[in-house]
Amino acid sequence: MASEKEVVKEAVKEGINKSKVEAKAEVRRGDELLRYFRLGVLVILMLLLLVATFHFYFSVVSAVASLFEYRYQALVTAGFAACVIAVVAYLLRVVVRW
Repeated sequence: MASEKEVVKEAVKEGINKSKVEAKAEVRRGDELLRYFRLGVLVILMLLLLVATFHFYFSVVSAVASLFEYRYQALVTAGFAACVIAVVAYLLRVVVRW
């Protein structure tokens, strides 16, 4: 990516008004700032989602322990873990294609 000074120099060589080029550079800088802000918000939301997912998973495991008899707990927990694995695999496929 060309630096702002290089863009201004090329624009002046081509006869473009310098103030218009500087305005475009300002807009580009603003767009980059907005992109970094959105990326930061995305990272924070992903961390919150990760914490909530762990909390949900261990709450379900605890609920299975209290709702089912001891001999069925392993079977239900394994079924839940298999569902979680299937959902995560599907989401990973979607994200990789994106």
